[in-house]
Formats: sequence, structure tokens, C-alpha cells
Amino acid sequence: MKSIVFPLMCIALCCTLSCKKGTDDNNTPDATSPTLKIELSTATNISNEVLLKLVNDTRLAGCNCGSTKMSPVAALTWNASLASAAIYQSKYMASIKSMVHTSANGETVGARVSATGYSWTAVGENIASGQTTEAQVFNDWIASESHCKNIMSASFKEMGAAKTDLYWVQVFAAK
Repeated sequence: MKSIVFPLMCIALCCTLSCKKGTDDNNTPDATSPTLKIELSTATNISNEVLLKLVNDTRLAGCNCGSTKMSPVAALTWNASLASAAIYQSKYMASIKSMVHTSANGETVGARVSATGYSWTAVGENIASGQTTEAQVFNDWIASESHCKNIMSASFKEMGAAKTDLYWVQVFAAK
């Protein structure tokens, strides 16, 4: 079994991007794979089951993402490597007190996922700030057309998520 417990890095980095309205998404593929340090022993306090159920209930039913009708798609499965990448990014955003998809040293969602050992063909990320429950963050993501499209994308087969303080990260991918 691969060890996925690493010391956390990037605490003092400054932010380069920020988002409005407490949410942002990113589904830009990036195959770069820098060495990342991810600390799982301090995993965030969310209910994986609750968030995954909210996502899958919506995927299986289909929905409207803004003005775009999204047909039902297959359910996602939870993936610990994607959760590790989400934990890393949520801790980073909490440390800089800002929502960002790309760290000050250029690490993207694709790089973070690759650093966990996950070999992906599709990758995406939703981020948010300020919500206190899985239902609140899910409702905010599903109300945003671009976040909703990430949630409803048939390209994604697995998901992981995390929250540090009030910073949420949802990572999607497929092998």
C-alpha cells in the first residue's frame, strides 16, 4: 500500500488568484507532477458519505446547470487519493486565507492529483469558502453553472473532497 501521508508544505506562500461569491471551479487539465507534501493525519471534518450522496443523487437524476440541461450520468465513487489532493489544497487555501486553484509556486489540480500517484485522464476541481455544512457547499456549487457542470460531467468517475476551516475543495477525476 502506498504511503500517502507527507508533511504539509506551502504554509507561507502568498496567493496569486482569488474568486468571487465564495466558490470557484477549475477543470483545466495539467499533467505536471511536482512533489507535493500531503498530511492526512489531520484530515478535515466533513462527511464524505453525505457529500458523495448529494453529488450522486443529482448526477443520477440529472439537473439544469444554469441554462444547460444536464442528462443523468453515472454515480461517482469516493477516492482517497483525490481526497488527499483536496485536503492539501484546502489546507493551503486556509493558510493563505484565500481561494485559489493554482498555488503561488504554480501547482494546479492536475499536479496535486498526480503527486498522490493517481494517473488521471480527466481532472477538475471546485472550491468554495464560508459554508459550514456539506449541504450548503453543495447547494452553492450546484447553483453555479460551471461548478454544476463539473459535478455533472460524465468525464469524471471518482471524487474526493475536504474542508479546512471554511475552505472547501472538491476534486474530480477519471483514470
